[in-house]
Amino acid sequence: MECSSKHRSITAKKRLTQDQLHLLETSFITNPKLEGESKQELASKLGLPPKQVAIWYQNKRARCKTEAIEHDYEATQLQLQNVLAHNQRLQSEVGRLTHKLNQAHHLLFLASNPSAASASASASTSAPSFSVPGSSSLNSPASMNSIWENAEVLPIMEELYACLLE
Repeated sequence: MECSSKHRSITAKKRLTQDQLHLLETSFITNPKLEGESKQELASKLGLPPKQVAIWYQNKRARCKTEAIEHDYEATQLQLQNVLAHNQRLQSEVGRLTHKLNQAHHLLFLASNPSAASASASASTSAPSFSVPGSSSLNSPASMNSIWENAEVLPIMEELYACLLE
């Protein structure tokens, strides 16, 4: 029976008063680690055993560390969400620019092949996705002059210009 009353007194924790907590908090802000003399002094001011003050400080440091980790985690999650949203915007922009590039390639192909332009005018209006083989021939001045002199090519070039301005 004596053991159970002793056990009860050990496990029954005495709660700190608001004044004690306030003094501990302000003391912790100025010095988060207590040394022997300051621990003894603070314990006597509070009317608590030095060991209880030391344990409170240890627990407070652990809580502060946990809060800092949680704050860092939340900040990292926010950064991750921002990066993912930015990545999605960039992927969307790449898709839009790829579509415009394919349209420009198609229009350049039509401009370099007037016979294909008239066949394409009667076909579907959607531009296929392809690269123009031998497009280096489009870079020669003679080739460009013959393209510009062809009356069928002017509307295609205007459409290409409009496509590039979008």
